Amino acid sequence: MSVKVDLSEILAMHAPLDVECLEAMRGSVELLRVPKRKVLLRQGEVCRHFFFNRSGITRVVHDNDGLEDTICFGTGGDVFTSLQSYYEGAPSIFSLTAVTDSEVWILSYEDMDRLSGLYPSLVLWMRNLLLGQVNAFERRYLFFGKNDAETRYINFINQRNGLLRDIPVKYVAQYLKIAPEYLSRIRRRIAGK
Repeated sequence: MSVKVDLSEILAMHAPLDVECLEAMRGSVELLRVPKRKVLLRQGEVCRHFFFNRSGITRVVHDNDGLEDTICFGTGGDVFTSLQSYYEGAPSIFSLTAVTDSEVWILSYEDMDRLSGLYPSLVLWMRNLLLGQVNAFERRYLFFGKNDAETRYINFINQRNGLLRDIPVKYVAQYLKIAPEYLSRIRRRIAGK
């Protein structure tokens, strides 16, 4: 089982919250124990929650006419929601699936909006979370635009080496935008160095 991250630690990653806000958040979330491979949010459905990853590994994926594209992996401390759903009320363009047995707190959009109206520090937290997400997508764009497959794999293992034993090779290959067979050749070549 992976390390468990406390809700207060997750929230502190984006902005400090006052004690009253933190207690209100604790009283509004629900902890879910999620088995491996369970879909927390299905692409095409309207998302209604924020997901706070306490432990385990999740995967954000987009299905394009039967071809899966792994967008990113989430670990303890990461936060996910569908901005399409939260901002527009539209169906999510991504699915969120547990790669390993996980624990996830959920907070409804209604509770987030209610708490944001009561606690200005939560609005700052939300702004920082969203800026961090946009920044991550910009870095991902550069990551794929400037590097060959082997460099992308080396960067991935340098950043997320602890995840490799828990994530199926096909998902890593999807994330790196290469065929699983090619990833196997890269791994053998690197191991031989």
